[in-house]
Amino acid sequence: MELKEVIGRRRSIRIFASWRPVEREKIQKMLEAARRASCAGNVMNIRAVVIWRDQATKELIDSIKLPISYQQMQTAPVFILWYNEPMAYEGERWVKTVSELVETRRMGVDIEQTITEVKQKLAPGFLMNDPKVTGNSPGAIMDCGQAIAQATLVAYDEGLGSCLMGGPVLGRVGRRLKVPETAVPLALQAVGYPAESWEAGGQTAKPPLEELFSEMEYGKPFTSDPAVVAELERDKLIQTPAPLPWRDAELRALAKATDLDTRLWRDDAFEVLPDDPKSSW
Repeated sequence: MELKEVIGRRRSIRIFASWRPVEREKIQKMLEAARRASCAGNVMNIRAVVIWRDQATKELIDSIKLPISYQQMQTAPVFILWYNEPMAYEGERWVKTVSELVETRRMGVDIEQTITEVKQKLAPGFLMNDPKVTGNSPGAIMDCGQAIAQATLVAYDEGLGSCLMGGPVLGRVGRRLKVPETAVPLALQAVGYPAESWEAGGQTAKPPLEELFSEMEYGKPFTSDPAVVAELERDKLIQTPAPLPWRDAELRALAKATDLDTRLWRDDAFEVLPDDPKSSW
């Protein structure tokens, strides 16, 4: 698929083919896509732990329970815990990664001059920064978001589906996976082959372009060009909106075939598990 079609085909998949395993190489491709994402100073603060359902303990799977749309938790064969590692912004490491950008001709023009500027101008500030503050800044979280987005698009390009989830369970999942204490869990991603059709009922409706984006200053809408819309429809970035006429029948058939718990909200998702720490999640 071309990039625009991959973006257009992306859906939050909630009913996976639990009987169909995901090839390890496809997960590796997702991680490689995340590893290639843009990041300030190339410090690469994004981290992840891959969870294979068939290798996980019952306690780990139980810790993943979320209260909303539990279907993906019942059926996904793979989960990825994505987290931010603020210690990637530790001063000396930051100086090193920025210097490497200069040495590989990714920053500056005159290498000697730029290295001198890094050492004399940038390094003192880097060395004084608190990585727990800098590494949790909006920019740092944005870099993690770009990495996760790239991994997500590669999943769809490989024929997979996914659903990104958040909430207070992220902390306890992280503890069970023994991530560092400095880690800041960001999202739990369910991954697998869709049991539902890839359209998943159609493309989710979004607010108008003019409502979301401005030009030159706030309040001056960035107006949509119908010719561009038509081009994006041809390239399949803009697709038929939900709901598709057969969606209700599809959901009923899937629920019956897979014996799904179809509740939207589960009161027991926040239950305290036996090995939860006494402190709050």
